[in-house]
Amino acid sequence: LLLEGQRTNLVTYSEDFSNADWSKGGSSVTSGFTSPDGTANAYKLVEDTSTGVHSLSAIYASSQTGYKTWSICAKAGERNWFVINAYYGGDYKTYFDLTNGIVGTTGSGVVADIKAFPNNWYRISIKVSCISTFSNNGIEIITANADNSNSYTGDGTSGVHIFGAQVEQGSYPTSYIPNYG
Repeated sequence: LLLEGQRTNLVTYSEDFSNADWSKGGSSVTSGFTSPDGTANAYKLVEDTSTGVHSLSAIYASSQTGYKTWSICAKAGERNWFVINAYYGGDYKTYFDLTNGIVGTTGSGVVADIKAFPNNWYRISIKVSCISTFSNNGIEIITANADNSNSYTGDGTSGVHIFGAQVEQGSYPTSYIPNYG
């Protein structure tokens, strides 16, 4: 029996990182990887050869205040450091070590968590108290080359596996809620 509050995933195309709703910055995505649910619907976020940040981001609509929780499943590839950045009128980056399953540098006002899933996947999440409304809300996911270091020269092939992005109103992550647009 699963007892959770009613929630909505604010991220559209939460599994389809190739969709145009996901902006690529110094990166690309490749499909066909095995996700935590055992099907080939995960992606790999691949850095390009530029110097800078290698990321994916999506904007969502929300005018609600209170706690919001950002989460995604991630698995180390050639890069083991990974970042979630919550767009909410500020910079709420948090670094995660996907090899050792630990939280690294955490932004001010952020509560972060990492939970192990089978086959070396982790569900990582951050919680931020949203006291005002902003029109430019979003989620950004970033490959990193070390803790607190997400700007570097990419090699064009390295990356991190990703699945199931979610942003929800509430102070903890619920079970993954797919959103297909």
